[in-house]
Amino acid sequence: MPGGELHPFLVHFAVGLLLIAPVADVFGLLLRREALLYTGRWTTLLGTGFALLAVASGWGAEAGLGAHSAAGEALLHLHEALGYVATGIWLPVAVWRAVSKLALPLRARTMYLAVTFAAASVLMVEAFLGGALVYRHGVGLSPAARAEPVVRAPVRER
Repeated sequence: MPGGELHPFLVHFAVGLLLIAPVADVFGLLLRREALLYTGRWTTLLGTGFALLAVASGWGAEAGLGAHSAAGEALLHLHEALGYVATGIWLPVAVWRAVSKLALPLRARTMYLAVTFAAASVLMVEAFLGGALVYRHGVGLSPAARAEPVVRAPVRER
């Protein structure tokens, strides 16, 4: 499976897991449920692992891209930069989480949650840009997928 096809597969795992992680932590704290704090821990660790794989597969996807617009190229560079930022934030958070003996580190808990929600926000913007690359600019689509749209008959109102 080439990088272009592997990238969306991996990135969806990373996005899903890393968006759930801070939410699980907050609910774990509010509801005093250690199981939710462990959910936050494992989704952070697994999501960061998938994020690293998504970055690597993104390099392969970019190398295999065909012709695309200048706007698509600019958006691609922004998407890539935000991927580095998001992964760069999540990686130390995951290391912190991995070395902590507690389900959620006690020290600097507020800072921890602020950083994870900031990282999740960057990740959401990056994911939105990734969707725009494909669905608005057609970056990464095969020539057959770029065919003229089918004209459908208008829907009659009843």
